[in-house]
Amino acid sequence: MNRNLFLLPAVMICLGACSRSAKQQDDKIKPLSMTDSLKKVVTLDTVNMRTAANEMMLNGRVTFNQEKVAKVYSIFGGNVTDVYAEIGDYVKKGQVLAVIRSGEVADYQKQLNNANQHSLVAKRNLQTAEDMSRSGMASDRELLQAKQEMANARSEQKRVKEVYNIYHISGNSGYRIKAPVSGFVVDRKVNKDMQIRSDQNEELFTISGLDNVWVMADVYESDISKVREGAPVRITTLAYPDKEFTGVIDKVYNMLDDESKTMSARVRLKNEHYLLKPGMFANVFVQCQSSGKSMLCIQTKDLIFDGGKQYVVVVQQNKELKVCEVVVDNQQGKYSYISSGIKEGDILVGQNALLVYNALNVD
Repeated sequence: MNRNLFLLPAVMICLGACSRSAKQQDDKIKPLSMTDSLKKVVTLDTVNMRTAANEMMLNGRVTFNQEKVAKVYSIFGGNVTDVYAEIGDYVKKGQVLAVIRSGEVADYQKQLNNANQHSLVAKRNLQTAEDMSRSGMASDRELLQAKQEMANARSEQKRVKEVYNIYHISGNSGYRIKAPVSGFVVDRKVNKDMQIRSDQNEELFTISGLDNVWVMADVYESDISKVREGAPVRITTLAYPDKEFTGVIDKVYNMLDDESKTMSARVRLKNEHYLLKPGMFANVFVQCQSSGKSMLCIQTKDLIFDGGKQYVVVVQQNKELKVCEVVVDNQQGKYSYISSGIKEGDILVGQNALLVYNALNVD
């Protein structure tokens, strides 16, 4: 029997497999188009010409807004009986933070009792002097002296009551330490049963509002000429790698730190939802003077990094999608400047560009 008869079925199988493989390959390289359904899941961006900005990165840290910091001290010495606030708590103005039982407060209570008693006695003496004056039994001098004693007693009574109100003195020799402002307790140096001296200079509580914070950037001597007040900045943190905070430099401290040999620049930021915590490290990207050079500019999110190269997906005039390699000159946060690979006016796929790129590059 001819051996070719045995080989024929195998060849036919191979040819059939090759035919299917070729057909599949043709299906894979079939161009994709920007259909109405695809438009629902992607966004489109336009390539524009922009003046390229120069950015410089500085190391920074989040700090309290010093204009909103209140330090709370104890006016009287004594024993701490209660503490109602911990670090991190939000307190309102007038809220009791701690209570101190003090012998000095007991002295003020004694003064108030004496002032009340003297006021009562002076009032009675004045009434008696007025009655006797009307009946001719007391001289005008005696009446005037009674009025003066009444005025002095009321003045002393008012003085002691003002002390009560200012220092929030309560009964049982208690002195209530209240929050002078609304904000967060950022430091506490008092505990229950602690003994407080009247001459203690250390604050018991530190309260600060976090609605606004400062970001202090360190500027090295070689970069001082590049930093100016009013310069736009963008700020990133390790805690929120995908989020940028924007602001401007509102103050440049024109002096160098003796140890670090750096100058400080301040950025005020509105701290929505209290995302920024004092003590956080931050990268501060300062926009320096523009070079005046215009370049092709795209959204950084339009870029696709693959195999050490950068690509974009371009929507051509016939609505077909095409992958183009681009050369990125520099990146400035949300924007990237392109030196070659695309032209002004090109339409790029933005959101979900990576999914489209993968579909166009099916092996």
